[in-house]
Amino acid sequence: MKRSRVEFTKPMKKTHTILIPSMLDFHFPLLKYAFLSGGYKCDVIGVNEYSRSQMINAGWEYSNNDVCFPCNLIIGQFICALKSGKYDTAKTALLLPQTGGGCRACNYIMLLRKALLKAGLQNVPVVSLNVSGVEKHSGFSITPKMVLTACAAIYYSDLLLYLYNELSPYELKKGETLDKVRLWNSRLSRLFEHGKAADPISMCVIFRKICESFATINCDKSRSVKKIAVTGELYIKFCALGNGETEKYLRDLGCQIYMSGFVPYIMYLADSCTNDDNIYGRKTLAGVGAKVLIAYMKTLLCKMNSALVQNGFEPMEDYRSLKSYGENFGCLGETMGDGWLIGAEMCSALKNGCKGVVMLLPFGCLVSHTCARGIIKRIKKLYPDSIITAVDHDSGTADVNIKNRIKMTLDFMDNNIMKHNKN
Repeated sequence: MKRSRVEFTKPMKKTHTILIPSMLDFHFPLLKYAFLSGGYKCDVIGVNEYSRSQMINAGWEYSNNDVCFPCNLIIGQFICALKSGKYDTAKTALLLPQTGGGCRACNYIMLLRKALLKAGLQNVPVVSLNVSGVEKHSGFSITPKMVLTACAAIYYSDLLLYLYNELSPYELKKGETLDKVRLWNSRLSRLFEHGKAADPISMCVIFRKICESFATINCDKSRSVKKIAVTGELYIKFCALGNGETEKYLRDLGCQIYMSGFVPYIMYLADSCTNDDNIYGRKTLAGVGAKVLIAYMKTLLCKMNSALVQNGFEPMEDYRSLKSYGENFGCLGETMGDGWLIGAEMCSALKNGCKGVVMLLPFGCLVSHTCARGIIKRIKKLYPDSIITAVDHDSGTADVNIKNRIKMTLDFMDNNIMKHNKN
């Protein structure tokens, strides 16, 4: 007999804490305020709350080792948290994003419920976070206030990540940039708690203050630094659990990291609806709503770039440029997983001075391998001196192998620079 799912009901909104997995290290500490603004209790599982091997083993035990690595880690996180004794499982729910597309990520929610059943935790509700209507709960809905708060949190996090990557390799006082990031996360948390950070006027003021604050950091721009791009599948790119702290390793080697933020990904997801409408010659409510959201997000990006330029920083790549790069690799209707965005991010990085690209991918993810490995040859034709390395991450991948591949990429970059100087 098929067992029905446990629904997140209206009374649970007051009694249950919603657990959010660690997925975007820089963004989730602020993104949680989107749920708090909707009246939900929530808690983000800390990236260092449980050991990586502990979560991998839990993922193996309660699912299987054939699922893709992000799924293994997310299930492992949830199982570790629920079995830790920190949470009352009778008053805890789990949140899992669902894109609604053809990626296997859309099926994680069924695997998670199966894992909970195996662990004897089948009464814990699993809430689907989606805007495509693939699954609904009577006690959970996304309100306009939550959308605006989430949008603000994403922009602030992207700005802090951008400034951190831009300044940390050149700072004279080691750790000063990271201290600024932590300071602003604390300030923004207080502003969100008092409802003073999500409206567009406040955002423009805060953008300016953040940029002014980071502009006071003393840097030595004459310092010789390797500039390397990090791109790939969303979870593996943004989560230290997924990539084995690849970004930290690159920073420890003195590299400057070029990384596209989460804002372009959200715009890419929204734009997928408009692209589908254009391709199939139709007009849908989702497509119209996506156009409104994209226009709003473009305006905010323009304001943020204005604050960056006024304080002596380079602006972030605008979405229109990224989309034009994506057109070089085929149809913009290629939107499964990270789709055309991976190639667009690589082109943006190489155009902006990066000589090397590290693509972080989950092993066995056919979507990522097609959209990433499948376009390397074409990008190499456009940028013949570029060094592009695809690094697969899996539950059984040794850290030393990953570090060796990254170190090899940096060595190739050095060799290319030496050849260029001789010529």
